[in-house]
Amino acid sequence: MKHTKLYIMLLAFSLAGCISDDSDLMPVIEEWENVDVEEISLDYSDLAEPAETIDPSDDDYTENNQFTHKVDVVFNGTTATVSGDLDDIDVLISGAHVTIDSYTSEVEYIVSGKSTDGGLKIYSTNKYLLTLNGVTLTNPTGAVINNQSSKHLYLQLAPGTVNSLTDGNNYSTTNTEDEKGAFFSEGQIVVSGSGTLNVNGHHRHAIASDDYIIFRPGSKIYATTTAGHGIKANDGIDIRGSVINVEVSGTASKGINSEAFVNVSGGRTTITTTGQSLIEEGDTSTCAAVKCDSTFTMTAGTLRMKSTGMGGKCINATKTITISGGQLSAVALGEKALGAPKALKCDEDIIINGGRIFSYSVNSKAVDADWELIVSPGWQTYKRTSRWMILQY
Repeated sequence: MKHTKLYIMLLAFSLAGCISDDSDLMPVIEEWENVDVEEISLDYSDLAEPAETIDPSDDDYTENNQFTHKVDVVFNGTTATVSGDLDDIDVLISGAHVTIDSYTSEVEYIVSGKSTDGGLKIYSTNKYLLTLNGVTLTNPTGAVINNQSSKHLYLQLAPGTVNSLTDGNNYSTTNTEDEKGAFFSEGQIVVSGSGTLNVNGHHRHAIASDDYIIFRPGSKIYATTTAGHGIKANDGIDIRGSVINVEVSGTASKGINSEAFVNVSGGRTTITTTGQSLIEEGDTSTCAAVKCDSTFTMTAGTLRMKSTGMGGKCINATKTITISGGQLSAVALGEKALGAPKALKCDEDIIINGGRIFSYSVNSKAVDADWELIVSPGWQTYKRTSRWMILQY
């Protein structure tokens, strides 16, 4: 792993009265200290992941459902075709823009082909499986994939395929429907399969759900946006696996944004943010690699974050941050102006009892818990100053 050596002048012992933990032992820190700051960059390399244990009673698993009705959606330049089992399925095609209205259960839509002016909108009274089988789509005027059903959308990336979705800067959105990103769903999104999905957002978010999003092992995801958040969900984001790369550059944008929890239990997720701060009605909002309005929990996997925007955070959680396993690297390199750039920021406790953590902020606190920083005993390495923390169990 590459490192960049930075030399930092510290007043280390001033922290003793500010941050507490349950280890009964503060790290011994010299007044002059150096630290190798990890370089964080997007990582597309393959990842060997353990096999999943599938709970047969869990409806979030595709394997616990049947999708016997097959519908093929093929894009070809300025046109598109829809074929297969179309009983109780209405189809409207305008150029390469396809709208499906389904009243049938157990449907799998298999999508392939290319178009520079196309998209797929689905209305459904039932959950369905959406298999991307090598599709490249650009929709200049709206979401590329637009699920207007509140039911499960099981997103399967066919093995060996590369699927790319790009929206435009301006949407011709109706007043009665949400359309919050290049890939948008009113319902839950459960991602599986061993293919690749690239989503490029220009109007707002890259991937967005008004419910929750689950990433299962095996996929490769790249989400980038210049205007909104990389991955946005109202009811939680659960990363169980996959190689996920997120890159955002919009003002006050978040790489991963959840209005509920964020859980990380597998995979390798890398996030970079470069957006600047925003002042709106007297409130300051800054960019963040991960922003959640509830708890952040990490038990396994790898999470690497770099935030370079003014006042940018790596993790910004409203409720408790708990880390009990995995490898977490958080590097905040932004200037301290409208907001303070912090690697780990929490409005409640930060609890650490396992894993490996590297946390660094060039211009503010590496770790900032409004309540307490609680570090459980049993660590092998624990070094902490105001600007960085290295903790290894």
